[in-house]
Amino acid sequence: MPTVADLPTASILVVDDNPANVALLCAMLEADGYTNVSSETRPDRALQLAAEKAFDLVLLDINMPGMDGFEVMERLRVSVEAYLPVIVLTAQSDPETRMRALGAGARDFLTKPFDRLEVLHRIRNTLEARLFYRARREQAVELEQQVVARTADLVRMARQDPITGLPNRRALREELAEHVATGVGSLLFLAARGITRVNDALGYHMGEEVLRACGKRLIEALPPEAVVGAWGGSQFVIIGPGADAGTLSHVVAKVFGQPFEIEGNELLLECVIGSCRFPADGTDPDRLVQRAALAVFHGSRQGGRHQPFTREMEEDANQRLALERDMRTAVRNEQFSLHYQPKVMLRDSTPMGMEALLRWQHPEIGSVSPATFVPLAEETGAIVSIGQWVMNAACDEAAALRRAGHTDLKLAVNVSGRQFDEPDLMRQLRATLDRTGLPGDALEVEITETVLVNDIGRAKKVLTAMRDMGVTIAIDDFGTGYSSLAYLRQLPINTLKIDQSFVRTVHESADQQAIVRAIVALADSLSLAVVAEGVETAEHAAFLDTLGCLYAQGYHFARPMPADAFRGWLQG
Repeated sequence: MPTVADLPTASILVVDDNPANVALLCAMLEADGYTNVSSETRPDRALQLAAEKAFDLVLLDINMPGMDGFEVMERLRVSVEAYLPVIVLTAQSDPETRMRALGAGARDFLTKPFDRLEVLHRIRNTLEARLFYRARREQAVELEQQVVARTADLVRMARQDPITGLPNRRALREELAEHVATGVGSLLFLAARGITRVNDALGYHMGEEVLRACGKRLIEALPPEAVVGAWGGSQFVIIGPGADAGTLSHVVAKVFGQPFEIEGNELLLECVIGSCRFPADGTDPDRLVQRAALAVFHGSRQGGRHQPFTREMEEDANQRLALERDMRTAVRNEQFSLHYQPKVMLRDSTPMGMEALLRWQHPEIGSVSPATFVPLAEETGAIVSIGQWVMNAACDEAAALRRAGHTDLKLAVNVSGRQFDEPDLMRQLRATLDRTGLPGDALEVEITETVLVNDIGRAKKVLTAMRDMGVTIAIDDFGTGYSSLAYLRQLPINTLKIDQSFVRTVHESADQQAIVRAIVALADSLSLAVVAEGVETAEHAAFLDTLGCLYAQGYHFARPMPADAFRGWLQG
């Protein structure tokens, strides 16, 4: 940026048809230290010189033959920089001449004959103003360049994922729209599993490093025409030419099949891939991504790695959404009911308890399978309020049965993982027992192994509180989840329920027989009761009896039934 110290090097052009005036002015300027002075006596050549060289100041005579100073100023203003200061040289001092000169663009006047000090002061003042203008102009140019650069940065940032540097959702939508418009292709939605574990164990910075490594590997492994982007979190989107999503998914699977080496840590991730094709599965970018993501959801549920989208998935999603909506009002609308399945002594079928099982009679679609709505209730959290309703209704029925003389029956109620994690669980359970008058030892709570291993410390605290109330604990579906002798010893558990998957073929499979025999032996050694679930035939019952199992429930003895039917069944 120029400063006052640069004034002596300012480029000055002197234009006067009188060589004597030119010589005088040049001599004054050079004597005052100006080193870059040019002169011309012909206006046309002065204009040519001004077009070839950038000047900071023009000293211009008004009265010249052929082309006067007014015309020169007009041409300078058109052909050269707009802010080129001109000091007019004139022997005329009349107001009309001065006003005309100012209108033509003159900045100042020097009256002939010249006064040396006045000439130098006016030149210096004009150059300083010119200097100020140049400085501001350069600042404006620099600011404009910064704005342009910053705007480019903002545009880039608006289209770039901040962690991986890959195209973000906005950019991916635009890319996908272009690909859809130009031909056939495939879209992969990739959910990387394991980032949360990395964050929890090693910190979020390490999780971000892993995501960056994922993006880099995908770009290196996939063909150059494929577009790799970050959808958010630990999700990636890949747009590929052609409809062969299987080949791309195979490449992606290989990428995640190798561990990631990050700062000395060997980290292994899993991935689930959902895919769809365009235009076969749609042409709207958001809908295509939604469908590929929906395929990921189904792939996760089925335990697969690559799941192509099907229309049935969308229908299922819509049905699930409708069920979720209706499920939240089902309790209030009295659509839920309880059925009771007896638990019996295996040898003589003597009733010793019953399990409360939830049923949903939807007003439009009829009976909804628990296998459909219970997992949905778990996912949405609705299971907490539904589970509390089940506990209240089941305890009401158990208390009524006791008042009718069935004092030896123990009620079993399932408590889900979400319900078990509720801080208010024990208060609600105590309130239910107090309200119904049902003794604690008349209730058994059934939970799965997964509930226990999520937080063994809290599980022990809650189960101990239940035991102190007299409530017994059964492990449901034992053998299908995380089975550990450690938690069986640590926790106040009373009963193991053998899952029906072991019971169904127990009379045919030596392996199943060995498993059941081992569970019974384990329970005996820990003084635990064993209940076999899913006993459907007399052959099942007889075989389980030979293996040492004492208790059972299943269709062979009785199907789940409404409360009134259960009371009738008890009467024989």
